[in-house]
Amino acid sequence: MIYLDNNATTKPISAVVDAMRPYFEECYFNASASTAAFTGADKPREDAAAAMTSLLNAEDSSCFIFTSGATESNNWVFTALAKSSLRGKIIVSAIEHPSVSEPASEIAAYGFEVVEAPVDHQGVVRLDALEDMLTTDTRLVSIMAANNITGVLQPIDEIGRLIRKFSPAALFHTDATQSVGKFSIDLQENWSNVDLLSFSAHKFHGPKGIGGLYIRPGIELKPLLLGGGQEHGLRSGTTNTPGLAGLAVAARGVDLFVTNRIAALRDNFECHLKLALPVIIHSDTTPRLSNTSCFSIHGVAGEDIAHDLACSGIIVGTGAACSSGAIQPPKTILAMGVDYQMANSTLRVSLSPSTTSDEIDAFLKKLIALYASSRT
Repeated sequence: MIYLDNNATTKPISAVVDAMRPYFEECYFNASASTAAFTGADKPREDAAAAMTSLLNAEDSSCFIFTSGATESNNWVFTALAKSSLRGKIIVSAIEHPSVSEPASEIAAYGFEVVEAPVDHQGVVRLDALEDMLTTDTRLVSIMAANNITGVLQPIDEIGRLIRKFSPAALFHTDATQSVGKFSIDLQENWSNVDLLSFSAHKFHGPKGIGGLYIRPGIELKPLLLGGGQEHGLRSGTTNTPGLAGLAVAARGVDLFVTNRIAALRDNFECHLKLALPVIIHSDTTPRLSNTSCFSIHGVAGEDIAHDLACSGIIVGTGAACSSGAIQPPKTILAMGVDYQMANSTLRVSLSPSTTSDEIDAFLKKLIALYASSRT
């Protein structure tokens, strides 16, 4: 199988699997038990927090609360706000993942004004529009750092400065699910205005079912889950020790030096793609993740092509959403002003450090053949 859908999930590296195994087979004890310090069941959490602190240059390990992943972390941010006594404006971008956009819509029922910051034709949040939206009663701004469909990188540093200038009391949350492990993040430097950051281990070659929320010191959130007191009383539930052991290894194993090689592979693919097929490559003139290529092919349905590719053992993404049994084009692409038919033709290729040029060549050859057969 040729797997080219790494923005959906990544394969855990072998060291991650090896690190998790002892906590299934030997040290399977409850990390919250009074004997945890003797059994070693408390060690994975300490290691994971230390690894994330180093990876993101956070203040210290106490800033990280571990959850089942970014979807839970994103929901927590909005749930905590709904439980607070403060009301006001919430700003999200027009291209957020559903784990942000849907809780944002729900929270309007609690008396919040929820508005969407538009993006330009490349998928970058329009800073002029955002500035106009920011007011002194803004409570939260949630903007993803890198888009899961196009790979577009948002100017987090500039956004943070705007928030501090025009809405100094607002919390700045970023869904960094697609960002962690793919480029350098420094919470003390260019991301110093980020208050809350969500992440998932399975996006950077760690295990599924584990992730977390970075909470900057001084920020208080209402607890997500009650009933045990784990995670400093903010997220009760039995600690996922195998997941944390795997997360720690994945975080320490991040190698940002491979991004140039991946980008070169992606760029070479796009050059050949444009020569072979009638395509539009989305967001190709703005900073984006080095591993991501999002494109639309004139006259084909993206879901159909993805299905046919899967039948041939090649896995790619489309970003499409299923609503009431009907396939809808990616919200991100539509928000960029792309017409419905073209948006419905979208495919997303997302590479990993293990992706080879031979795999890319085989995929391109098959894609060209499928397009040709669709014309007959």
